[in-house]
Amino acid sequence: MNTTDVLVNIVTVTVLTVVFMIILTAFVRRILGVHVGLGRIVIAGVLGLAAEVGFESRFVWNQQAYTPALVPVQLGIIILVAVAFLVIAELLVPAGSIPRPDQWIPGLRRRAERTRRYAEITNIALRRGLLPFRPNADASPAGSAERRRQARALRGALEDAGGAFVKLGQVLSTRSDLLPVEFLEELSQLQERVPAAEWATIRPLLEQELGRAVDEVFTSFEPTPLAAASIGQVHRAVLVTGEPVAAKVQRPGIIPLIERDIDITLRIARRLEASTEWGRALGVAELADGFADSLRDEVDYRVEAANMAAMAQTQQAHPENERLSIPKHYPELCTSRILVMDLVDGRTLSDPVAIAEHSEAERAHHASTLFRSTLTQIIDDGTFHADLHPGNIMLTPDGQLVLLDFGSVGRLDSELRKQIAGVLLAFYRGDSRTFADALLAFVELPDDIDEFQLRRQIGAFMSNKLGPGSIIDVTVFTEMVRLLSANRIAMPSELASAFRAIATLEGTLRYLSPSFRMLDEAAEFARHRVAEAGRPDALYATAKDELGSLLPILRRLPERADRISGALANGRLSLNVRLLADHRDRTLIRELVNLLAITFLAGVFGLMAAMLLVSSGGPQVTPTLTLFQIFGYLLVVTSGLLTLKVLFDVFRLRRTP
Repeated sequence: MNTTDVLVNIVTVTVLTVVFMIILTAFVRRILGVHVGLGRIVIAGVLGLAAEVGFESRFVWNQQAYTPALVPVQLGIIILVAVAFLVIAELLVPAGSIPRPDQWIPGLRRRAERTRRYAEITNIALRRGLLPFRPNADASPAGSAERRRQARALRGALEDAGGAFVKLGQVLSTRSDLLPVEFLEELSQLQERVPAAEWATIRPLLEQELGRAVDEVFTSFEPTPLAAASIGQVHRAVLVTGEPVAAKVQRPGIIPLIERDIDITLRIARRLEASTEWGRALGVAELADGFADSLRDEVDYRVEAANMAAMAQTQQAHPENERLSIPKHYPELCTSRILVMDLVDGRTLSDPVAIAEHSEAERAHHASTLFRSTLTQIIDDGTFHADLHPGNIMLTPDGQLVLLDFGSVGRLDSELRKQIAGVLLAFYRGDSRTFADALLAFVELPDDIDEFQLRRQIGAFMSNKLGPGSIIDVTVFTEMVRLLSANRIAMPSELASAFRAIATLEGTLRYLSPSFRMLDEAAEFARHRVAEAGRPDALYATAKDELGSLLPILRRLPERADRISGALANGRLSLNVRLLADHRDRTLIRELVNLLAITFLAGVFGLMAAMLLVSSGGPQVTPTLTLFQIFGYLLVVTSGLLTLKVLFDVFRLRRTP
């Protein structure tokens, strides 16, 4: 064979291989119904070709009895082996779980950085004596001492780790539903010991974001920040128009570090929930997910600026809350990495000096103002501050409360707000039936749930937790969520956000005024709302709104009544009931019918193949093969492909949530 023949054979084999890979890709994607990557297709094709070559060497070349009638069998072997490999690969390693080659180098770099951070965090935990971590020690004095020691170790470890971990500790410091009091006391003292970023790195960032020199925007800008945190730092400045402002500037290069710490936090949380009883009891994975979403919003200052504008607008509608204010911000100077707002003189509630300067009566009044304002934000405005921990509330020398840090703001639609108001009204009246109706209006009940038993559980919950003499705290909301979860009822994320906001606020109120009773204040708030709703002008406004919503229905009522009476008089009144109206039912039945049909065909083809293979009849194609046997082999391939299709669908359905 000369060089030309070799080249022709190589080109021919290459073209045939490419064509075969294209056909195999289309066939596999059609029969399996999933997108398969090029790498798996190539491996599957090579394995199929190797199996076909093995078949030829065993049954064709040795017997020197090749015939074109064997071509379908050869193709069937290739496709059967290729699809078998793809099905097994998909079951063992689902598509997408392995990064593409172009992602390997960045992935390896991220893995190396994550490994270094893991080692650093592990070293910090060991040095602080945090491991092994057991937050649920018994209630004995020895158990309390052990919890206090672990709490000190946790606070020190979070401070040493810095970054997102300090933010996580600040969130945990308000979650009395999750952690014992020893941990709450220690974490409330958590401080970020972060050195300020150099002015040499801050100034270029300012000019890049503003699109002009710093001197063109500010007449003065203090290089030394008023406060420095892991994400950003706040500088005192004066605009060219003369207003004193606080400029919040993001640290250069902080976002990749935050994303790295968020990724580690999520991985650790899932590992703890999977491997420890206390992790499952605390729901650390869900807590970490909420923390990650909140922190990602916090690093984009445009989100915070929009939230400030929304909160300021809704606050103007409530002049009764004159002791609570929102700082003014300057939208034209705000970007994703810079936030410019009015400079507020005062101290945050996390500073013990801020509280010590006020009497208990003043602190109780501030707590009442905060609580009533939050309920008003949730029920009336639908826009509420979802992270009111002590560090996000400033107390000015003249006794005014100023909200800070609007990176986490929740929003509720009008329907949810009405339902929350209904829950509050039922709670005030002590009506367990109305309370259950209002609470269940939030959620979608499973079809097989025992609603009567669920209502009894809600009634018992209200009697135990919301009855006379009860003390409301964040555990009330937590147990309400757990009650619904135990009955396989998912709470809307917006409502869960509102509950978390009140949970965070409860810790702040308890810290601000230990004698503050949230239950009594909530009852007083509900009593005031009932009294307001009973005023003549409020009743008139309510009636006017209800009548306005009923008018379109009333206009159509005579026509519909006439049509119904006419159909009844003529004997044409019928009731149309649609079976399987829910698309989920139709989808389930369609999948089951398809699965049964394919299983039936696979079995029939398998039996036919067995009958043909053992048959000695039919024209002789080769000295050892008859035409019926070739048909049998083809049916074996077809039965095998259908069986693999059934197995693939079954395992894919099991993985689908």
